[in-house]
Amino acid sequence: METALRPCSLLVPSCFPSIQAHDTRFFTRIDLRGAYNLLCIAKGDEWKMAFRTRYGLFQYNVMPFGLTNTPASFQHLMNDMFKDMLDRSLIIYLDDLLIYSSTPKQHQEHVLAVLARLRQAGLYAKAEKCQFSTSQTEFLGFVVSDQGVSMDPNKTEVITNWPVPKSVHDVQVFLGFCNFYRKFIPQYSRTAYPLTQLLCKEAQSTPFAWNRAAQHAFEQLCSSFSTDTILHHFDPARPIIVKTDASDFAVAAVLSQSFDQGARHPIAFFSKKLDPAQLNYPIFDKEMFAIVAAFKHWRQYLEGAKFQVQVLTDHRSLEYFTTTKQLNRRQARWSELLADFDFVIQYRPGAQAGLPDALTRRSDMRPKDRGPSLMQEHNPGNFQTLLKPHQLRLAATGILTVKSDITDKICDALPSNPWTSLLLEQVHLGSSPPGFAINSMNLLTYQDLVCVPDVDDLRLLIVQDRHDSPSAGHLGRRSFFWLGMSKFVHSFVDSCETCRRIKAVRHKPYGHLKSLLVPPHPWSSISMDLIKQLPPSSDFTAILVVVDCLTKMAIFVPTTNELDAPKLAKLFLHHVYSKHGLPTSIVSDRGSEFTSHFWCSLSTLLGIETHFSSAYHPQSDGQTERINQVLEQFLRGYSNHLQTDWSDLLPLAEFSYNNAEHASTQLTPFFANYGYHPCFSFDNTDPASSALFPAARSYADQLKQLHEYVHGELVKANSQSAEQFDKRQLPAPQFQPGDRVWLSADIIRSLRPTKKLDYHRLGPFSVSKVISSHAYRLQLPPSMKIHNMFHVDRLEPYVANTIPNRVQPPPPPVKVESDLEYEVEQILDSKVDCCYRDPLFYLVRWVGHGPDHNSWEPASNLTHASDLIAEFHTANPTRPSPTHG
Repeated sequence: METALRPCSLLVPSCFPSIQAHDTRFFTRIDLRGAYNLLCIAKGDEWKMAFRTRYGLFQYNVMPFGLTNTPASFQHLMNDMFKDMLDRSLIIYLDDLLIYSSTPKQHQEHVLAVLARLRQAGLYAKAEKCQFSTSQTEFLGFVVSDQGVSMDPNKTEVITNWPVPKSVHDVQVFLGFCNFYRKFIPQYSRTAYPLTQLLCKEAQSTPFAWNRAAQHAFEQLCSSFSTDTILHHFDPARPIIVKTDASDFAVAAVLSQSFDQGARHPIAFFSKKLDPAQLNYPIFDKEMFAIVAAFKHWRQYLEGAKFQVQVLTDHRSLEYFTTTKQLNRRQARWSELLADFDFVIQYRPGAQAGLPDALTRRSDMRPKDRGPSLMQEHNPGNFQTLLKPHQLRLAATGILTVKSDITDKICDALPSNPWTSLLLEQVHLGSSPPGFAINSMNLLTYQDLVCVPDVDDLRLLIVQDRHDSPSAGHLGRRSFFWLGMSKFVHSFVDSCETCRRIKAVRHKPYGHLKSLLVPPHPWSSISMDLIKQLPPSSDFTAILVVVDCLTKMAIFVPTTNELDAPKLAKLFLHHVYSKHGLPTSIVSDRGSEFTSHFWCSLSTLLGIETHFSSAYHPQSDGQTERINQVLEQFLRGYSNHLQTDWSDLLPLAEFSYNNAEHASTQLTPFFANYGYHPCFSFDNTDPASSALFPAARSYADQLKQLHEYVHGELVKANSQSAEQFDKRQLPAPQFQPGDRVWLSADIIRSLRPTKKLDYHRLGPFSVSKVISSHAYRLQLPPSMKIHNMFHVDRLEPYVANTIPNRVQPPPPPVKVESDLEYEVEQILDSKVDCCYRDPLFYLVRWVGHGPDHNSWEPASNLTHASDLIAEFHTANPTRPSPTHG
């Protein structure tokens, strides 16, 4: 083995090579003895290694240690000797060999093969430094195991007591040690940035200055060595996940794979500080550059991957990068580079990004002239709130005095704060950190931002001024920041009653679906509703819709808009009771014909439970509302141009609906109710129905089984509907009596001119009673003559103010348009007042309100309570009435 003394072009690995087998379990480490001395120098080149001593001139016959060409020549020898085993079962770094295998048998074969070749080449190993057939071993300063590669604790324990560097040379020594393990430290280049800045030429031309940023970076690096970061072996047979992120000044990425029943482990970390040109990229290009840089860095892993590479980013628009047709030149070059890879970009929020997102936002990595990195050196927890000077020049005429007050308060507070007072003194002496100055208004500034001391009242004054004034417009948080600002502003805005009234709700509606109980028998539970304000047709102007909750069979009855409770009872008798008997419960809305005293009393006498929908929540009777839509669709398609024949079409519409298959039961309402399909053509034979029930007993059994089947199908359908509905809803908040809530004003009609500029919420109001988990009764003012029970999706929790010394304006008075939006419980008295065009008045007690809410109402406002008025005059014949005053 002779080696010529000429430069060897072989590149010696500068870092730990990757183990290519993911299922490695057994390791053997071999260290060669005097390896370089086993290489002979080529004949004729010995004189080039001559050296002189006092005993004379000597020359080497073998390669000595310390020669420039020695490592490359020896590495070339080892690579040539084991070229068929490299990166398959063997890693070689000069005279250190690592043999790895998956099974004991394989490992024995691999070790014997390596030893045989070493013997053949005349290379010997140091037995005391070798380790055979182990699951974990130290190699090149790393710990290699079946889990992956980690730092050697015997090497890193020295970092725990490392002294603080006091010179440029000390920094170089410290970073030299850290660089060896940089692959285990996520975002190493960002973390070490303040230290590397001390080594640049500009810094070396000035006296060595150890600052707060350097101390923080030094501590961060020292603590990084105490973590047990393990980089797992890459497995090409597993899917690959690349997480990327970018900040204003850096990009980062994590390569990971899923192991151990889906647990995700890192394979490698990558980070890069943006150069001056890249700092000017728009945010889209910075986020895209993070992906491009990661793919270039890990090309050996990602190119030709078995599975499509999953790229996770917190920039949603990147999902469309591969399909967009409008690319600039830079993006076109990136698109061409990425065309060699099979990947898909998926969005995930920054809060779920984890390591890449957090570590690209380290403030100590910001360029000195592009961000508030200097503030980190002066304890931001003690002073700074920053706002631009022009932000103090408030833009409303009536606000100029406030601006002057704010300026004076800031100036007065600057000397009393220890940190701002120190900075003021340094500015006057000319020794302040770069960027700090005093402007023409005697305000301490940092890069044109006014520093506001940490004074609670001053902070509240500034936020109120920027939030509560008309010029600010309640538009949210802008231009200010301080330590804990987000929490403070969230508390301020969430408890702002004006914001709650005027801002629309952006979250999903409250309340998961609560389906009505499925009745056990047909027509034991029904729902009723009225379709009003139809064009006259044979003197009819409305439709009464009755639906059986089990079979879904419907009855459509023509009626008039003036339908009252007695007429409703007559229609119920003729069309429901005469055919199907008395139900046990009726579900309806809160129309006056259903909530009147007569109808409620009649239902009580007959043993019928009445259930009314919550105020402004028609979904409570969603079954009938949906059938109303089907009926209106039918009439819309078949009525004449003048829409005067819809009453004649009702029987056909009823038959058509009842003979159509229902999605929940997979049966027609006719068949579910009667057990057979009706004849609707000239062919009056129905083989299925004639053969289905040959005897009465069999018919009864079949009908019972049919109803049980319908019941089961409805329960299943309700469960599926609830599952789908709940995906679009938030869990209902739970309120207790006494809690304060906001009431949605979306449907409530106020007396203000236009709905567009009206409040989104009313209140806050107190909860007076909990009806159910989804319905609550509120304590409303007398001016709101509406029913006071509401579904939870009409309510919003009230956030109480926790900021001291804050005063909020009282809520404005609320007046609602009271057209049929209230319920009369009882007529208490009557009187005549001749000063009014309608002189007859009644004293009314309202449903859900106490005696203090009783009010005198003209008789013309109580046409829907005629039964209660008649009842009052029957009991009090001497009181003023329409017939005698």
